[in-house]
Parts: sequence; structure tokens; C-alpha cells
Amino acid sequence: MNRNATRKETMKFALTVALVGFAGAALAQKPGDVPPHNCGAKPEYPGRLVMTSDMRRRSFDREVQKYTDCIKQYVEDRKKSANDNMAAGNAAIEEYNAAIKKLKADEEAARDQ
Repeated sequence: MNRNATRKETMKFALTVALVGFAGAALAQKPGDVPPHNCGAKPEYPGRLVMTSDMRRRSFDREVQKYTDCIKQYVEDRKKSANDNMAAGNAAIEEYNAAIKKLKADEEAARDQ
């Protein structure tokens, strides 16, 4: 195979990998793939008269705190998942770049022989 044909094949391969990568990223962002939080119903203010009872106020405060803690944990879990996905994507890019660099080096070495 001549040098121009090899270069064209390399470019076709690079374009195919890039397109597959973009398509995969688009498909991975479907909202249905992200689990919803399971923190229960949002707390609702019970009203001024009910809040005059110390027992009811403490119960309401615990309910709000429980919901707050659950939402914060959910957000932290989503951040970790996003960071893990980004790291995997970056690793794939590094692998691809190394493979293309080796292909180019091999092509140069073959040309020099």
C-alpha cells in the first residue's frame, strides 16, 4: 500500500472513532439513564398554628434535615459519577492518541526503510 493510501486509511479511522465517540456521548446523556433521587416527598410547611407546638416544630425540622441530607448525598453521588465518566472518556482519548501516534511512527519508520 502506498503512503497516501495509508494516510487516507488512518484519517478514515480517526474520523470513524471521533464520530463514534460523539454519538456515544450523545446517547450517554439520555435523561432516563440517570437515576432520580429517592429522598421521598419534599417537606411542606405545616402552617403557622401547627408550628406553635414544640414537638411538631422539632418533627418538621428533622424532616427538613433528613430531606436536605438526602439531596446533598444524591448530588455528591451524581458529581462522582460525572467525574468517573469524564476520567473514562479522557483515558479513551489518551489511548486513541497513543495508538495514532504509534501508527504515524510506524508509517514513518516503514517509509525510511
